[in-house]
Amino acid sequence: MFDSSRRRTLKTLACCSAAIAVPNLVFGKMNASDVKRWDKEFDAVVVGSGFAGSAAMLSLLDHGITNCIMIEKMQYLGGNSAYSGGSMAVAGTPIQERDGIKDDPESQIKDTLKSGHDLNDKELVREMIYKGPETFNWLVENGVNFKWVSRSGGHTVPRSHSAGAGSYITRPLQRKIIERGGKIATRVIMDEIIYNDKNEVVGIKVREKYEFNFDREFDENDNKSGQVKFYRCLGGLILATGGWGADIKFRQNFDPALRADVLTTNHLGATGYTARKLILDDIKFIDMQYIQRLHVTSADEPFFGFAYRWITRGYAYGIMINPKTGLRFVNEIADRKIGSDAIWSMNENGKNHPVLIMDIEGTKTVDIKDFQRGLSVGAVKKFDTIDELIAHYGINKEPFLDQLKRYNSFVDEAAKDKEYRDPEFKRNFSAYKGKFIKVEKPPFFASRPGPKVHHCMGGIKTTIDCEVYNNDMALVSNLYACGELTGGRHGFNRLGSNAVLDCLVYGKRAGAKLAQIYNAKRGA
Repeated sequence: MFDSSRRRTLKTLACCSAAIAVPNLVFGKMNASDVKRWDKEFDAVVVGSGFAGSAAMLSLLDHGITNCIMIEKMQYLGGNSAYSGGSMAVAGTPIQERDGIKDDPESQIKDTLKSGHDLNDKELVREMIYKGPETFNWLVENGVNFKWVSRSGGHTVPRSHSAGAGSYITRPLQRKIIERGGKIATRVIMDEIIYNDKNEVVGIKVREKYEFNFDREFDENDNKSGQVKFYRCLGGLILATGGWGADIKFRQNFDPALRADVLTTNHLGATGYTARKLILDDIKFIDMQYIQRLHVTSADEPFFGFAYRWITRGYAYGIMINPKTGLRFVNEIADRKIGSDAIWSMNENGKNHPVLIMDIEGTKTVDIKDFQRGLSVGAVKKFDTIDELIAHYGINKEPFLDQLKRYNSFVDEAAKDKEYRDPEFKRNFSAYKGKFIKVEKPPFFASRPGPKVHHCMGGIKTTIDCEVYNNDMALVSNLYACGELTGGRHGFNRLGSNAVLDCLVYGKRAGAKLAQIYNAKRGA
């Protein structure tokens, strides 16, 4: 029997990381006996419409589950996925072959485990990476057009495949879902998972016509809008609700440094609303203390912004310096954790931002539309001479000019020896279309990187088939989870573009596993 007063008493536990480690608390789960009438009945329900949710929904249809629905609490589809960079890290693709890039899954696994400090679930990592090419091809077959491949921090070679933006992946998948008769509903929030007496998931309590409150300080738990409905899930429930980077109170329970003044790339709907409820339902969470800051965003934009494409290429083909010293202070292509920590340690509580610089040749590596967006909002700036750039940012001139000369000499050495590492930060260098790019040819362009809360590495513990564990390490029947809501794939720190891979590989796999089990039960 569902005990609402007990649930309210236990609500505060959902705000404490310690609650996650408690294995045997008996929470007030909602039981099927509390449901007087099912309003709607589906073979499967997917909660969330980003990369993972869209992949899961299309995968259900691929495997014959047609009476299914994907629900989204926001007024729009896609969540963080839709306006993210949308680059997918895959080793061994035709695009890499076209560009002469030699790569293999074992190299990507090695990079992933290194960035994750070997705290990753290695079985999940291997499955994610080895299924990359297959998932890449599946996306192409379903209308996704990957345009180029670039190198994200922490990867040893360029393997981040971009379609242009995250929506260039979510929208084609959602079009396919609609074309094939799948149902998608916005403004539907899941409030409760409903279990039977065997602890099997049999449905969900939702509110339709939900009105999300876009006040950044508003606690979503206080939002009572919408009409209560009960959905029966005959085959199962797939959770793909994403992370909680925009939930200031919730994220601070796991990383107190992420105060309200620390901005985020996340859309405002990225809250801990679902995670809190799952914790109360005795679902096992891991790695919650690992929340990533993204350092390819601009300090001059209050959200994800438009400069990130230029900044991403700037790390690969440019130089970043501390303007006070005029010197480099970190390997520009280090992973996000190392890069963000280095920037935070030198920026004096926001008073001293680093300056990232590329010349015209480096800037030509950026898609022209992406470059123009960053330039138009002032997050990327153009200078006809290096002296103009130095004056604008108040850079310590003589040390900087010496540093720039050394940097360019490092690029020259790398052009002669692919194994070369610069003596200052052990950075290696990548060619662009066969050419190694220095910072020497005007005009020059610059931006000020500013790390923002970006990705939650922790989340629900699952099997490689996205089946969900409770705190007793027993599987919860008919419940699956994928995407940023899950943990174990990334460990201590996520490599750039591995999240899109994670969401799509495991979203696709969640749909396939639910269908396999349900089709077997009903003899399909």
